[in-house]
Amino acid sequence: MSPRPDVGVERKNQIIEAATTVFARLGFNQARMDDIVEESGLSKGTIYWYFNSKDEIISAILEKMMTREIAHLDEAMMSNLSAKENLQIFAKYIVEDILMLKPLIPILFEFMALQTRNKSIQQTINKFYMTYMEVITPIIQQGIDRHEFRPVNAESVAIAIGSIFEGTILLWSYAPEIVNIEEHTQSSINLLIEGLELNNP
Repeated sequence: MSPRPDVGVERKNQIIEAATTVFARLGFNQARMDDIVEESGLSKGTIYWYFNSKDEIISAILEKMMTREIAHLDEAMMSNLSAKENLQIFAKYIVEDILMLKPLIPILFEFMALQTRNKSIQQTINKFYMTYMEVITPIIQQGIDRHEFRPVNAESVAIAIGSIFEGTILLWSYAPEIVNIEEHTQSSINLLIEGLELNNP
């Protein structure tokens, strides 16, 4: 007999999905806990059993979104591929996630604004960033140690890769008719890798 599903996990996911829909429709400032209750179809008591506030739900949404990215990084780190191949595969996964989550991009921008004055959200984003750096930096260092890449500062390259993703998304929000997230992210990552490769001048 298969194990019974964890009702608590199911309920939390139900609330997170409802909140994501509400935030995307109304924005953080306008959204109320009552809107999330209505969207989820659950009782107010159930919502508050799992989340004490809107801020806690926001942090949970962030955690869920960022867990996917960390899983991709871990997958790359566990493979036997070259550092170049790992970076290209990681970029491909991230672009796929971005395209899938494109309707939520406005929420991400609101997260970034909120983190400047909300310590809980700031800690969640910082935790993700530190994990990203801890995983992606060794992949780049591996490429350096195996003489695939030039002897550069691996941490600086990791920051540059993160900047490509975030910067392209930001530019897309300004000019979606010019910026193609998939095309321009991949081309930028490839240009960066070409600049790293040892056999390039």
